[in-house]
Amino acid sequence: MARASKMSDRLRDVVQVDNHPRSAADKARIREMVLAAVGAPVFDAFAGEGHMHRRVWHAAPGYVGCDLRWFPEDPRPAFVADNRRVLRSIDLGRFGIFDLDAYGSPWEAALIIAGRRTVRPGELVGLVLTEGTYTKLKMGDAPRALATLCGMRMHTVGLAQAFDDVIAAALRGLAERMRCDIKRLWRARGKSAARVLYLGLVLEGRPAT
Repeated sequence: MARASKMSDRLRDVVQVDNHPRSAADKARIREMVLAAVGAPVFDAFAGEGHMHRRVWHAAPGYVGCDLRWFPEDPRPAFVADNRRVLRSIDLGRFGIFDLDAYGSPWEAALIIAGRRTVRPGELVGLVLTEGTYTKLKMGDAPRALATLCGMRMHTVGLAQAFDDVIAAALRGLAERMRCDIKRLWRARGKSAARVLYLGLVLEGRPAT
């Protein structure tokens, strides 16, 4: 994991990190900070019943949700579909913030966004990630998308011990694929043994070369 460790060091050099939040309001607070930094329409890929829309995303200049469930009394505009299919089909340039509040791994959706969302030089794009792969990493397995972003094998011993480096490498790999620099990063850690991470990321498009 030497490569991941070096990438983690580089990540700490270029971002501002807040490790203090520990309450149930962490997810909302991170979204508030991303929205304040980017101020763009939101695509909420795991929209659910709309808790974060009511708390934060209603204040965004635009919003579209996506969920496998249909909430007939919900006034939010939303796709009722697999978010991977939607992300591969719609114009992602309409959105400047992507909320990936997955129950497990957000990285497959993140990879699709990285492959399809062109970022202009100087443009800011926000990503909100709920990262819940620690338990899987303890078993020596990494989700394919996470391994792809880190440039490592899916089956690797010691992934849980290097958890912070793995996540740092994934964020760095995501930024590289989007030809962006990481400008801000906020994170909070869940209190359970699952070690869920709540991440808010602001990327800036690199100058054209």
